[in-house]
Amino acid sequence: MRIVSSKELEARHGRLRRAVRASGSRRSGIALLVVLVALGIVSTIGMTLLRMSLMHHRQAQRETFASQSRWLAESAFDQTGLRLRADAKFEGFTWSVPAAELDGRHAASVLIEVRPVKDAPQSREVTVVADYPADSTLRSRTRFVRQFDL
Repeated sequence: MRIVSSKELEARHGRLRRAVRASGSRRSGIALLVVLVALGIVSTIGMTLLRMSLMHHRQAQRETFASQSRWLAESAFDQTGLRLRADAKFEGFTWSVPAAELDGRHAASVLIEVRPVKDAPQSREVTVVADYPADSTLRSRTRFVRQFDL
């Protein structure tokens, strides 16, 4: 058995301590890398979910606009029928619906055109074009062309 001097023991202990520190810093570096990768994955998933949520919101808004546009066009056609019964010379007009009469945020515009039908003097062709909301690039347009008998 060999006797080890205190200087030699301290040298071995110092090398061991440096090896442990180096190993620990490698471990903390790997842990940091794992945390960053996990954070990146979670962020990507979060952004994807946010994007999907926005797409669903826009789709629901478009469907709401389209539904309101159809209802306005149907209403305009019904009103045109009543006016034609009262006045066969009615030719149409533009109906501006203020936002206060709808949802309070969006106004609408409905164009109503009435034309006589060739070879049918007791009939009129009614064209209705409803835009909702009227002042938006995201508006929904509904167009009906129907024949109305006097």
